[in-house]
Amino acid sequence: MISVAEASGGFSALTRMYKRLVDEFIGQLPLQPQSFPLAPTEDAFQQGMCADTTYVVKGGMLGMRCQERKLFTWDEGDMILPDAGNDEVTYYAESAVLLAAYPTVKLVEAALADEQLARLWTRILTIQQAMLVRLLAAYVPEESHTTPGFAYFEPGDVIIRQGEPADYVFSLFEGQADVLVDDVVVGRVSEGEVLGAIALLTHSPRSATVRAKQRCSVVKVPKHQFKDLIRTNPGMIHSLLTDMARQITDLNNQVVQLSA
Repeated sequence: MISVAEASGGFSALTRMYKRLVDEFIGQLPLQPQSFPLAPTEDAFQQGMCADTTYVVKGGMLGMRCQERKLFTWDEGDMILPDAGNDEVTYYAESAVLLAAYPTVKLVEAALADEQLARLWTRILTIQQAMLVRLLAAYVPEESHTTPGFAYFEPGDVIIRQGEPADYVFSLFEGQADVLVDDVVVGRVSEGEVLGAIALLTHSPRSATVRAKQRCSVVKVPKHQFKDLIRTNPGMIHSLLTDMARQITDLNNQVVQLSA
């Protein structure tokens, strides 16, 4: 595995150990792989690469992208395990690649049926996890120190109280809550919405109370870390804009109803 970002010094040692374990594992595996030659491509899945197959690189290099961002390159001796997600992960090749293909279910069954293979398989998974953790560390900026907390609220609990200082921004990732102004319900927030950002951005007290309607789970981000969160998580900006647009639409509808 070759990292696009500059990984820690221990990364190279892990990749060497990974290749050695993969070679030992494949050498003892009672399965014959199917040879899978791959021509240069921007999307290997369009050339027949399958999501339910485990591959070992026998020659060449195969790059990996997630959400159009290049992450790393698999090279000779690497085992490519299936991705459990959706079509956000793609593989590309700048030159010809030769892969050995193993049906993942049969590979795992064979590994678990033999004690020695099971040990090797466990070590391979553990080493790959260690490699991916070091790659993640290489991508996260050192100045990013956002440490959100978590909080849970039962039905009827107040998450945000009208008139109080805006010390936190909340992201609701489970449950629903009512929005009240002067004890009158004026709206509702659901999973995925960001709470309390406007007051924090405008340096003003909370303009409304948010009260849990169901059991709610939230992420709490202190105001001094909010800028770091926006910088390192662009999706937060999209959520904020969506919530603001919804609030403006709701207010316009209320004005129309009052003037009717």
